[in-house]
Amino acid sequence: MTVLRNSLAAAGMAVLVTGTVPNTASASDTVIRNPLQIERSAGTVILAENKTKLKKVRLNHVILKGYDPVAYFNQGKAVMGNPLITSTYNGATYLFASREDKAEFDKRPAKFEPQYGGYCAYTMSKEGKRHDIDPKAFRIYKGKLYVCETPGQLKDFSANIDANVAKADQNWLKIGPRTYNTETRSFESPWPFGPEGGAQ
Repeated sequence: MTVLRNSLAAAGMAVLVTGTVPNTASASDTVIRNPLQIERSAGTVILAENKTKLKKVRLNHVILKGYDPVAYFNQGKAVMGNPLITSTYNGATYLFASREDKAEFDKRPAKFEPQYGGYCAYTMSKEGKRHDIDPKAFRIYKGKLYVCETPGQLKDFSANIDANVAKADQNWLKIGPRTYNTETRSFESPWPFGPEGGAQ
């Protein structure tokens, strides 16, 4: 059996699974009255489209592992963004859960930009290194978004937050922003905005 797979950009999109069967009947022999029903005929399973067409999305330099930066501020929680609703700011691609969040971001992107390029704030404060994050381990403090690798690290970072922010700020100035080349509008190695994620 051959399985054709594509990235599904949104729920309810089409997937086609075909197989070799000795019976020569085809799927067209059966009338599908409801396009959302699953029809089995001659070894073929069809899950029809639902409102949108199948679209493969390839994004580069996705920040916050694809989570919506505006939702952190407006909803107080981590919300996965939609790979079809994006903006680019300072070379990083942001995903949004809604067009309203994208519009708000586009008005003032610096407000929603995560600190330390989206890397772990705790590790930046303690070791001065870029480190992975869990987008659900976050804190908004004095109007800025901080993300950490684990809830435990977030708790430790928050325990003495002013001192940790000051130290992380110093460390980030040493290693972070200088990796962006304003002439080529791209990043030198290593990519400074946390492990890429989302719709790749």
